[in-house]
Amino acid sequence: TVSGSVVENAPLYGMQLGWGPYLRNVVASGNIIRKAGTGIVVSVVEGSGTAVISDNVIDGVTNGAIIGQRWADPVTGDLAKSNDTGYAHLTVERNKVS
Repeated sequence: TVSGSVVENAPLYGMQLGWGPYLRNVVASGNIIRKAGTGIVVSVVEGSGTAVISDNVIDGVTNGAIIGQRWADPVTGDLAKSNDTGYAHLTVERNKVS
């Protein structure tokens, strides 16, 4: 669980959740991310475990608030714009983006 963190001025990612299939039972909730390249990147590779990304404040990011990646490659649009991620292992909800 990653909660209550404040991340500011991160050039690449505010948070990186998982790498390839190495993502298991992660909850990222109640964090503040300001002025990052991408707010949160999360693995969407086949075989990834469950992840819940909810109730975060993401402000001033340049490349999207929540982006799905296959290893280092971004492969989704901004997942914060919809509750339907298209990935069964991934829940994204109630994040505030500005």
